[in-house]
Amino acid sequence: MSNTNPFDIPDLQSPFSAPRQQVQRYTVTYEVNGPDIPKIAHEIAIGQSIGNPNIRSAIETAQNIKDYAANIESIEGNIVKISFNRNAFVWPNINQLMCIIMGGHTDILGIDRCRVIDIDIKVDNFKPVLGMSGWKKRLEAENRPLFGAIIKPKSGLNMEQYMSLVKDMMYGGADFIKEDEIMADQLYLPLKDRVEKVEHVKNISGWKGFFAYCINADPMELLGNIKTIYYYTSTDNIIGGCHINFWSGLGAYTTARGFDIATHYQRSGIRILTDPSNKYSISWPVLVKLGCLAGVDSMHVGMLGGYYPEGESEEETLEAIDICKKYDVIPSLSCGMNPVLAQEIRERIGNDFMASVGGWLHSGDSLIKKVKEMKESLL
Repeated sequence: MSNTNPFDIPDLQSPFSAPRQQVQRYTVTYEVNGPDIPKIAHEIAIGQSIGNPNIRSAIETAQNIKDYAANIESIEGNIVKISFNRNAFVWPNINQLMCIIMGGHTDILGIDRCRVIDIDIKVDNFKPVLGMSGWKKRLEAENRPLFGAIIKPKSGLNMEQYMSLVKDMMYGGADFIKEDEIMADQLYLPLKDRVEKVEHVKNISGWKGFFAYCINADPMELLGNIKTIYYYTSTDNIIGGCHINFWSGLGAYTTARGFDIATHYQRSGIRILTDPSNKYSISWPVLVKLGCLAGVDSMHVGMLGGYYPEGESEEETLEAIDICKKYDVIPSLSCGMNPVLAQEIRERIGNDFMASVGGWLHSGDSLIKKVKEMKESLL
């Protein structure tokens, strides 16, 4: 059992109530391969909107089908656009949307390959708590990239070691501090204790940066973790922050945003969904767009250089950066980041990104010295 029981915190309802919207229409673009693409398009459209592509029940009247069945907008070669009409989707409910755009049709025979490559959806999206423009203003960083520091090792730290790393990163000048993706809520290093101690240091030091506590968990515990952060950070001067990996579900981002907690969208493991060699996949820019609609403040979009995995598309990374900028979300670049690489990236794309550094910071004898060196390289 976790040390953070959601019922330990007073019964807090989300202070931010998003109006529910029945989304009238949204269009999904698929890249499909198979022997009969028009048939595949029909089966996706019907199967993902009202039911079995070939069998109608007595309840499904012509009017019902007209109102709720998805429509094939176009087929150009193997590119299929399908328009979903009032189909079982109320915003905000990104997890349900994912079930619609890449769901039951994965069981259809005759599809050799299917990839979601775009989604056009118009909703009253969540805005970031501060976003790139707000964090840059708060940190007086309008003319430079932001600097993110990643706590290492991922696990095994005791509280004294953990707080020593945190203080070195804060006093060394990091703008953003992130716990790594598997830290979560450990019995030997409980989230509640970490939040209490870190927020105390933030208060006495005046550090204004974005601290992202790792809160990956199942839904009930995740909500408890969010309430823990809210409980300790719901003041005028302190902004609560968290780090959620996509395995917790895209809906986790809207939940955190509902408590005005700035969220970092962490993508480790995302290639399970995005790898184009998979039979079924979703392009990374589509998942980036959905994360932006959920109101995240920052997002690990990938890397330009470094030890980026073979097969990753630099084109998709650049597209992801552009999408983040459109929604005022901080695109975070990491995986081998260091001062030299940060400058090379800066020359390519400008100042509107975050250089997130892990291994390089921890490779020397003095963490605070490395943090200061990285910060000075960006000034």
